Amino acid sequence: VSAKYTSQRCPVCGRIHKQSRDHNRHLYSCPCGYKSNDDRVGAMNIQNLGKRWLSGEKNPRYKKDNN
Repeated sequence: VSAKYTSQRCPVCGRIHKQSRDHNRHLYSCPCGYKSNDDRVGAMNIQNLGKRWLSGEKNPRYKKDNN
């Protein structure tokens, strides 16, 4: 599965926002209130994509909504 946006996507609300991730401190903080380690967030989202792939979805991915 593609890792694109996985460390920028909130696993709780689904929002993708580059500024939610602090590379220097390895922190992820979403406006919805969810906070965690940025690598953990990426791993959680990759796990979700893997589950979707195993369930039969041909090309699961996250797409940034520019609206």
